[in-house]
Amino acid sequence: MENLFIGLMSGTSVDSIDSALVNIDTGSFELLESSSSSIKKNLKKRIFEAVNSADISKVEIEELDVDLGRAFGKAANRLIQKASLNNRDISAIGSHGQTIKHAPNTIKPYSLQIGKPEEITRVTKIKTVADFRTADIQAGGQGAPLAPLFHKFIFKKNKLSEGVIINIGGICNLTYLNNLNEDIIAYDCGPGNCLIDAWNRSNNNGEFDEEGSWASSGKFIPKLLEVMLRDPFFSQQPPKSTGTDYFNLSWVKQNVSNCKSVFSPEDIQATLTELTAQVIFKELKNLKAQKKRIYICGGGIHNTFLINRLEGIIENNIFSTSLLGIDPDFLEASCFAWLAHQRLDRKKFDLSKVTGSQGRVLLGEVWEVS
Repeated sequence: MENLFIGLMSGTSVDSIDSALVNIDTGSFELLESSSSSIKKNLKKRIFEAVNSADISKVEIEELDVDLGRAFGKAANRLIQKASLNNRDISAIGSHGQTIKHAPNTIKPYSLQIGKPEEITRVTKIKTVADFRTADIQAGGQGAPLAPLFHKFIFKKNKLSEGVIINIGGICNLTYLNNLNEDIIAYDCGPGNCLIDAWNRSNNNGEFDEEGSWASSGKFIPKLLEVMLRDPFFSQQPPKSTGTDYFNLSWVKQNVSNCKSVFSPEDIQATLTELTAQVIFKELKNLKAQKKRIYICGGGIHNTFLINRLEGIIENNIFSTSLLGIDPDFLEASCFAWLAHQRLDRKKFDLSKVTGSQGRVLLGEVWEVS
């Protein structure tokens, strides 16, 4: 039982807390159990306010930090109960937390995740590893993406020497492995589901566009797509990272306003879906990787309209990471369980080709049970 770890993840879409129970041994990895815990409506509302508001108080952030940490801890306890285990069977929890602000390019760079680790430890009585991004930023990096480290491990575990993993969460990131002996190339591509979800919440009374059905009822607007693609982030060279504090509903409205035209809501939704597909295609083309074996994970895999469009643009089949032995809905949660294991083993990583940090970095801080 000493190799059991739990990973906790709440992505930029804020749809749920994903929990993954994994067994990690030397060179091996197995996802044993998983669950998704819905985030209460009021808590979700406060998270979105924290992400999108410039004037939220420090006290409000601190209160939200504790409340979300408690929710994370309860999610871990539910997973342990579901697996018919005891808390003492778990070596550690790896918690990503909820990203509120990601600002790696400012004068004083930082990335803020909430979901207080002390509260997770208090609720579960399990050692918790968290705050994975700070050390990388302090070493001159972007602090993101970190999942590519796990992606490379998964490639190696499956004896694959090349391939692409695309995580379509709120933000979309890409990992390209051209040769197992070479460094991975990985970075954030831009918006994944975040703009699609935000526009759907604002105009179609739902948390997300199920299977992309609303987008499929519209037609993408070439003029609006062109304006959106002028955003400087898309021409920025990697390493690069971003977040929903940048790509959000205000960003959509500003770009629509810049077109000085009136568009139907469903056509805007179709355009936002096309934007995600085109951004992914652009990066694959830049890497000359569009004909490689491509695996998808994250919530975007369930957007049938988006996936079909992406396959059409790149003229290649797309596969689920389930073929690599990892459920696409729980790959990121599994990643942070794995990163917790690496942290306790004091494994340092060279992320210079991913985040731009210098030297080998020890990711995460450890909160012991008091």
